[in-house]
Amino acid sequence: LYHLPFANEREEAGGETAVTPTEATKIEIVPADEASKQIVSMRSPRFSPDGKSVAFFATRDVVTHNTCSLLAVLDWETKRVSTVIDIVQEPEAGYSASPATAFNGLFTGSLSKKAWSRDSKRIFFDTQVGTRYLWKFVDVETKQIVSPQYVDGSEQQQNVGIETVLDRDGNDDDVFLVSVSSPVRPSSVYVVSVDTTTGRYKHAPIAIEDQKQSSRYIKEWKVFPIATEVSDVPAAAKKLPETPEVLKEHLIPSVSSTSNFEATVLLPAGEPPSAEGFPVIIDLHGGPHGNSPAVYRVLYEYFAALGFVVASVNYRGSTGYGLRPLESLV
Repeated sequence: LYHLPFANEREEAGGETAVTPTEATKIEIVPADEASKQIVSMRSPRFSPDGKSVAFFATRDVVTHNTCSLLAVLDWETKRVSTVIDIVQEPEAGYSASPATAFNGLFTGSLSKKAWSRDSKRIFFDTQVGTRYLWKFVDVETKQIVSPQYVDGSEQQQNVGIETVLDRDGNDDDVFLVSVSSPVRPSSVYVVSVDTTTGRYKHAPIAIEDQKQSSRYIKEWKVFPIATEVSDVPAAAKKLPETPEVLKEHLIPSVSSTSNFEATVLLPAGEPPSAEGFPVIIDLHGGPHGNSPAVYRVLYEYFAALGFVVASVNYRGSTGYGLRPLESLV
């Protein structure tokens, strides 16, 4: 981290003051815990409203791009850095069935400009939870992560897809403008009022732009957990070739994970064309360390209109599932 102070040096025409930067200085941080001692790179610094703290994302030695981050807070006076949310190694058990309350680590690019609450006690963020992309917040002192109620997750957690904060207001930081989407719902906008202690709604969500059930050709969708075991006997019997000694010192240690990955299946409306069922399109994201989120896509609507089932796979090595599953694909 670098500090770039600004100084008022001259007065321009019209009486306005020109603000110019002075020389940047590197901040020598003092780690306050084991996790902060392993910080290698930092990004997205955000001052708290009271000016006493700086929140930022950080990573350790980066083996892959889009890696899992930690959230740290710097005490501006003492320069001590404390970890608020550490890097998560493996996803929570049963996260596919309960995505609204699960947390698989911080997988997001940056903190918003209004990440801090007005009282400097909480930090708001968006993150991937497997196939989903959801907003949450954390109490800086207790380090407790709060999963709020979600518009599409109120009746059943499986229904939640993408819900992220566009803006926040209210005297108690309790009014949120939220973007909502799923494979059967194009982007919708809601105003929600949330108790920032419990995450529960204070009032029912208000729809500003609601496109629920706007999909004409996708009948339903569901996210399935997929086990990592090899079910094909001949494939399971194959052995990896031995690594030559001359290469071993140049390779990073291998990482493995037995956690489930996920596939989102979208069924078209109408009857199957034959007794064998619908034809299927398998869609794999690029990256390879990327993610195929549970969001509305016109292309999938088009495939469904043609009578195809779409299976969108977040294979092992995708983001949103913890560090070890991500680094198992290097």
